[in-house]
Amino acid sequence: MVTSLLITNGTIATIDPRQPEAEAVGIIGDRIVAVGNRAMVEGSLPRGYQTLDLAGRFAMPGFNEAHNHMLIYGQNLGQIDASYPAVRSIEDIKARIAERAASTPEGSWIVGWGYDDNKLDERRHPNRHDWDAVAPNHPVMIVNGSGHLSAVNSLALQRAGLSRDATDPQGGHYVRDEHGEMTGVLHETAQDAVRDAVPAPTVEDYVEALGRTNKRYVAAGITSSQDAMSRTPEEIAAFQIASREGILQPRTTLMIRENLLPEITGLGIQQGFGADRLKIGPIKLFIDGSLIGRTAAVTQPFLEDPVEDNLGLTMMPQEELDDYVMQAHRAGFQIAIHAIGDRGIDMVLDAYEKALAAHPRDNHRHRIEHCGILRPDLIERIARMQVLIVTQPIFITEYGDGFIRHLGLERAQLTYPFRSLLDAGITVVFSSDCPVSSFEPLKSIEASVTEKTGSGRSYALEEAISVEEALPLYTVAGAYSTFEEDQKGMLRAGMLADLVVLERDPRAVEPEEISQVPVSQTIIGGETVYEG
Repeated sequence: MVTSLLITNGTIATIDPRQPEAEAVGIIGDRIVAVGNRAMVEGSLPRGYQTLDLAGRFAMPGFNEAHNHMLIYGQNLGQIDASYPAVRSIEDIKARIAERAASTPEGSWIVGWGYDDNKLDERRHPNRHDWDAVAPNHPVMIVNGSGHLSAVNSLALQRAGLSRDATDPQGGHYVRDEHGEMTGVLHETAQDAVRDAVPAPTVEDYVEALGRTNKRYVAAGITSSQDAMSRTPEEIAAFQIASREGILQPRTTLMIRENLLPEITGLGIQQGFGADRLKIGPIKLFIDGSLIGRTAAVTQPFLEDPVEDNLGLTMMPQEELDDYVMQAHRAGFQIAIHAIGDRGIDMVLDAYEKALAAHPRDNHRHRIEHCGILRPDLIERIARMQVLIVTQPIFITEYGDGFIRHLGLERAQLTYPFRSLLDAGITVVFSSDCPVSSFEPLKSIEASVTEKTGSGRSYALEEAISVEEALPLYTVAGAYSTFEEDQKGMLRAGMLADLVVLERDPRAVEPEEISQVPVSQTIIGGETVYEG
């Protein structure tokens, strides 16, 4: 039996510029059928409809998490938590490793995630000697919160076949001590050999990980999600199983890594293949590293860096990037490229420009993921080329103090500059990059409004935006970024019935309290999937 639902008696923000607020919303099955005054909406519903009484609460479209790593996050939930404030020092991480080693058979891997050297008491990266002291008989790999570097122990290096004679791979760096020995700190692609030595998860492991992620996402009001790292058949299979069996409830778009481009184009698969619960999205590439790891490709050296004149790393030469972009663009795909440093952003724009010149295409909606360190000329160029920016305000809260340390306050003013991007007419899309940062959308919205770091320091106050401006960037902008703005992101008749109910109106609380507004209900396709 198809259910029908009336939502009323509260504040309803539609995010629809034609009708910004409404008295009621009517739903039949998985679609919105009417939005407006209560009498009109009631008249559109069959007899016997149910009523969701908001009782003064706030309803709006569900959040669209436009860039995150669902599988990685779910896996991390079963690993050592090395993030701040769970740990505050290297000694704290060592204690957690020692505890795990005591209950893990010798020779088995110990893996963790989340440390940030900027927040550790020692203000340095851990090294192999730290981990060797507490787990010499277990290979250990603790990944930095950015995901772009790791600290491993001696046994992990041995398992990966790495010795002092190893040469740096393209896009990576083995940190060495004054004697030329590896310290165990691995930047970017230098992590790959160790990752390859860790036993690969099974499809069943991935499905379980997605289930863990699902519970937390729906509790945060996330109704759509774009996973940024589908790179193996096993990962794609896990998404299909989890979605089909209802283990994964948010509507999910898979960004396909460039290594699978020949396979999917060979099968004739195009972007949008799938259904509204799970579909193929953009082709995803990386061009540089992270800002907090000081591996983003920049034009001015990082500050307070042990490497003199460090300009970061690029994952591939310009020619190789151009080739990948040309292939994906010619095949009709939207392209999403991770670029954080201004030098990396320049490279991405160069590649897009060449592809568009060779094969002009209106409404391409090519994306830059993160797009951190900008210059005025880059902002102008992005606007002219109509490139979308998928960015993460929560970085300012969680990593802003480190950004200032690595760039200086002046350069930080155009690092994640939301106001400047919007004023230039650029389409800006908000997301979290979870597990790099918190997946809770209200935390990102608060960060974009307050422009304060985790220590409470002012970051770039002139780049702050209003709550009213931020809400669409986490709803309809996310839908637009995957060509789905006619299906979701607003409360309008004919659209999917995906909503979130908050205890209070985030537009009516103090800016520093936005992240504290509780999520009380999440609805996907007319079905309640979470109640707080």
